Amino acid sequence: MHVFDRAVKAAHRDRAAYLRRHDPSGDRTDPFLEEITKRTLDRLNDVKRAFENVLVLGGATDAVLRRLLEDRPDVRVVVVVDASRDMLAFVRENAERDFGADRLASRESETRTTPSSSSVDVFEDADIASHTLRNANGDLVRVHYAQFDEENLPARDGAFDVVVSALGLHWANDLPGAMAAARASLKPDGLFLSSILGGETLREMRIACAVAEMETEGGVSQRVSPLAQVRDCGNLLTRAGMKLPAVDVDTLTVQYPSPVKLVEHLRSMAETNAAVSRRPGAVRRTTAAAAAACYAHMFPAADADKSDAVECTFQVLYMTGWSPGGNQPLPLERGSAELSLAKLEEELAKVPGLPGPRTES
Repeated sequence: MHVFDRAVKAAHRDRAAYLRRHDPSGDRTDPFLEEITKRTLDRLNDVKRAFENVLVLGGATDAVLRRLLEDRPDVRVVVVVDASRDMLAFVRENAERDFGADRLASRESETRTTPSSSSVDVFEDADIASHTLRNANGDLVRVHYAQFDEENLPARDGAFDVVVSALGLHWANDLPGAMAAARASLKPDGLFLSSILGGETLREMRIACAVAEMETEGGVSQRVSPLAQVRDCGNLLTRAGMKLPAVDVDTLTVQYPSPVKLVEHLRSMAETNAAVSRRPGAVRRTTAAAAAACYAHMFPAADADKSDAVECTFQVLYMTGWSPGGNQPLPLERGSAELSLAKLEEELAKVPGLPGPRTES
């Protein structure tokens, strides 16, 4: 089943790389991507284990690589995979600028401390050259870049300690298949960590576009791509063969000076519509103007200085799972519990200060 046009999505990411590289402010980082990446990778801090080999899939690749180099001294090899060659080049430029290894380091030091990357040498023939960077602690980290579709990973089985995908996999046509491929690239008891945009994302834009199109054109077309629902995520992890699945949700409300600024931000993040069923061609000027007016009228930003400032909802779904491993905890057999809920209620009633059980009136 093809829900998204992957070639269009790759072109969107090419455009996003260009827009961020030539941002008038000179700042190549995106606050929203940085924040979601931080929240995603914070989950690594809950695991008392070293993650030396990391696979980074599409989405906020620049923010993920930066955060790994700043906050994870245990990382030794990173492989960045993206469908867009321009985005990979953009990520490499930023990494080299911020974390480029000291060119004055002696060859002996390089030989002694550069990590081995033989487990991921399948990426050595990538179009963009690999390089060695220094993390915040001064240790060397080898980074590879590879242009591949996230749905067709070339990684060898059992090569990575963790697979990270921040805001990328919601564009996969075969999401269970992409997650299964990620699981297959993990070592036994390896961690899969992902964040995707959920179905409540851009709900204001969906409504405004529908109202505007109905008024100006007499019908409604798909202007926002379909996204996964919270209830789907646990099943997706299970279908992909993950163990100990966990799902949690963040809902963020972001203010923009105008609907036009919102669209510009979506373009710079490569989050514009790539559905196969999307209406071809550009939006009519009258429809776009009506949609902006509807948006500003129906969803004004609270306490905003500008009259046309608007709010936008982003729902982020976080998924965590583990590849099968021998040391993982297993659930007990059904019916093996030694303490009933009724007994638990009796014991809790003995604790001072706790309310007693409810009684029917």
